[in-house]
Amino acid sequence: MKISRILLSLIGLALLLAVAAPLGGAWWLRRYVNKERLVLETEKNINARVQLDDVTLSLFAWPPSLRLSGIKIGPRDQYAGTPIAARPPLKHAPVQIEMAYVELVPEGLWHRHFFPRVLRLIGLDVNESIGPQGSSLQALFQPPAEKLAQMQQEEVPRAIPLQTAPPVAVDPNVPGAPPPSVAAPLLDVPEEPKHARAERLALQEISIEQAHFRITNQDAESKFDADISDFSLALTEIDIDPADLMAHNRLHVRLAAKIVVDGMAKVGGQMRQVQFANMTLHGEGDVNPVDPATMAWSPAADLNLVIDRGSAIGGNVTIGEAAGSNLDKLMKYGIDISTIRIGGTLAQDVAAAVHYRDQAIRFRSDTQFALPDYEYTIKRDSWMDFAKDQQGLLTRLSCGEALKQSVVNGISSRGLGQTVSKLIVEGLSDNRGRLSFDLTVTGSLSHPEVKPDLQIKLESLLGGDIEDKAKGLINTFKGLKGLFKKD
Repeated sequence: MKISRILLSLIGLALLLAVAAPLGGAWWLRRYVNKERLVLETEKNINARVQLDDVTLSLFAWPPSLRLSGIKIGPRDQYAGTPIAARPPLKHAPVQIEMAYVELVPEGLWHRHFFPRVLRLIGLDVNESIGPQGSSLQALFQPPAEKLAQMQQEEVPRAIPLQTAPPVAVDPNVPGAPPPSVAAPLLDVPEEPKHARAERLALQEISIEQAHFRITNQDAESKFDADISDFSLALTEIDIDPADLMAHNRLHVRLAAKIVVDGMAKVGGQMRQVQFANMTLHGEGDVNPVDPATMAWSPAADLNLVIDRGSAIGGNVTIGEAAGSNLDKLMKYGIDISTIRIGGTLAQDVAAAVHYRDQAIRFRSDTQFALPDYEYTIKRDSWMDFAKDQQGLLTRLSCGEALKQSVVNGISSRGLGQTVSKLIVEGLSDNRGRLSFDLTVTGSLSHPEVKPDLQIKLESLLGGDIEDKAKGLINTFKGLKGLFKKD
């Protein structure tokens, strides 16, 4: 869903809006910081049309600040780059921000320099479509065609923000002097001059509050609609020095959101509309935002996330639908787990420690999902790649009493009797007495392939002839129990 890239572009855009005019003495600053100039300068640097309702510059309040209200960003049209007074209102803009607030470093202003210390985006509303050609928003944050022809292409955006030269100042003693050119905007960072030294980041905090994302994927293989509401993100303890990224390349992140994902999945052999997730989560962690080797924005994060109790994940597909013929061998032992649904409503909070990079996550420790009828554990080093729609999960399913008794009854129906069947199940149970078996989940996220290992254990225990193996099972059970003891 590329949320991280969207947020990166929006943060860069807000800073671009804030520094799109030359800065200097107070009266000069007020002269140049106005809607017309900010909009036109921004449209020179991104392939979009921009609307800005109001600008408020407070230099004599404490702390000094700049507020931009009613920001709208839409596809570039014939009005981009023209005087804003003659433009019609921008309707149905896919990106809207109620307010961008920039707190300025007072010491910088005394020296006629502009340093943002705090950036807040409030009331962010984003509508995005994803298809075979990529994101509908991707083109908006690229340079416009005329500028694209004059600059070298960079495959990934640079880190936010890397200043390539000291801030400029306006000389108030030269009335009418043409405004000096602005330092390169943050969404377009040229090659750094050899003599220039990128300065340590002055930003101390970046936050996004009351955000709402609506994302639609129209890909034929994995259609879904994601609604991410009540989204908040805070980046604090920002310590980024482009000249010494090995020692200064860190920030702390806190986030929270409510996520609902609907889409199409094969249920009962037919493609149906289902709900993949309806969950509330929160968490925090540490991020290394910049790749020191390339100086590119490539965040690597170690996050500790909590999915709240009562959230629902999956529950639409059964093991039988996902595993198919892999369950055939189990049926000959009377074990039918085909009706067990993968997922459901969480009976308790889920704590997940994950590593995130390049739109993929890796589980740093075992993660347990407590569901009404069983407990599902994703083992350490399992992974999910959202960009490639692939996964590699090593999991364990631990049955509750109802499912365990169902398995006992199934084995018993093959002629072994309740006593022997219970002994077999006990041999396959963990140290808490729960029937447990591993599941390997691979393939597409929307069409997973599930392979249980239970039939392998049963074949080792009973072989193909249940009648013959049953006669000697009780005598050898103690040794076999130790063989299948869970860690």
